Amino acid sequence: MPQNLPEFEKLIRSLDENEVRFVIVGGIAMVLHGSDYSTVDSDFAVADDSEVTEPLVRALAGFNPRPTHFSPGTPFVWDARSIFGAVISLSTDAGDVDLLRVLPGVDSFDGLMDRSVVRRIFGMDVHVASIQDLIAMKKAANRPKDLNHISELEALAALQNDHPESGR
Repeated sequence: MPQNLPEFEKLIRSLDENEVRFVIVGGIAMVLHGSDYSTVDSDFAVADDSEVTEPLVRALAGFNPRPTHFSPGTPFVWDARSIFGAVISLSTDAGDVDLLRVLPGVDSFDGLMDRSVVRRIFGMDVHVASIQDLIAMKKAANRPKDLNHISELEALAALQNDHPESGR
């Protein structure tokens, strides 16, 4: 989990309360599947449709989001126009957040959601990307750091196959 757990809790609670369709991906998803990976950001796949835009803007507004590449003091207005592109990388009061709207390696957001595992976190049921989808996304990203992640995820998948009840 991120180093600042209460902020992660507030973040997913706000997404949930604003009815944003999201799936936890990235390092936090790995941890929720049993990885010992350490992460300092939050990655979410979000539906790439106009229905998610306003709820997403409302959900994150209280966290003072701004593009990660903006210098402090650079004027920025968080509104529906801020939600564009394949990946939206933000610095927020809850830490760095990546919103993935295009999902290389995965057929679609709906497919990712359908295959996700529901986990109870902070009293909420949230969708976490399946191990197989995490592997596919990391293979598609093809970054050097993902090679170790893929090996670890494959080992976790093998463990879950040996003990299927642990994957639920």
